[in-house]
Amino acid sequence: MLRCTQADRKNILAYIDAEPEINLFIYGDVETVGVDTPPVQVWANPGREGWDCLILQYFDSYILYSQNPKYDAAAAAEFLRGRKVQGISGKKDLMERLAPYFPEKKYQVTYMSRCNTVDPSFVTQTPDGVAVRELGIEDLDQALDLLRGIEEFSDSYHGEQQEREELAQCWKCGGMMIGAFKDGRLVSTAQTTAASSRSAMVVGVATRPEERGHGYASAVVAELCRRSFAQGREFLCLFYDNPAAGRIYHRIGFSEVGGWTMLN
Repeated sequence: MLRCTQADRKNILAYIDAEPEINLFIYGDVETVGVDTPPVQVWANPGREGWDCLILQYFDSYILYSQNPKYDAAAAAEFLRGRKVQGISGKKDLMERLAPYFPEKKYQVTYMSRCNTVDPSFVTQTPDGVAVRELGIEDLDQALDLLRGIEEFSDSYHGEQQEREELAQCWKCGGMMIGAFKDGRLVSTAQTTAASSRSAMVVGVATRPEERGHGYASAVVAELCRRSFAQGREFLCLFYDNPAAGRIYHRIGFSEVGGWTMLN
């Protein structure tokens, strides 16, 4: 693998340009952080005709992309095996080739959806006593407390110091977090990451287990989308693996664009 530098930025963006949704993370991190600026680093595996694949490192998480559906998965796996890896993710058909090299990791398939605008027919009514607002870095501890209590996020949030750094990076790189507060307590959140001038990824959609079923997640995601589009972004993406959640996102204005796989 070749370690890319800022001089490779133009070629990296050209390499990923044909699939903007699938490569939203790479595009956002390269635009807002850089090619070789911590916590981001990009690696390329040379092929016979240009690059065989790209791997972007963000802290200890990695994203793989290739224009070649028959890329050299063995070479990519060998590179990753030599590093501290929290998780690997990428386009479903690409990850299917890589997964056999990591039998110890959980294979999780999700659906990627894209939203260009909030459906005007989608209406959320915030219950009395609940306030929806944008969060700031001063709300980081409350947000971490909520996320660490969500079973579905146990692979990502389990009490390590680096979680604070990764969440804080959201704000540093132009991300946004919206929260719903009930009687002054944060009960639901959604945030954007990999934010760029063109797009962003919606992540961290979470509601405290005892507060679910009241539409809080719908309210925070819709508000997050509205504010992101007001800032001039063309589209937002998110992943889901829960059909019930998928129905909610479709009502807001998201439509499915493909499969995304994570190895954790």
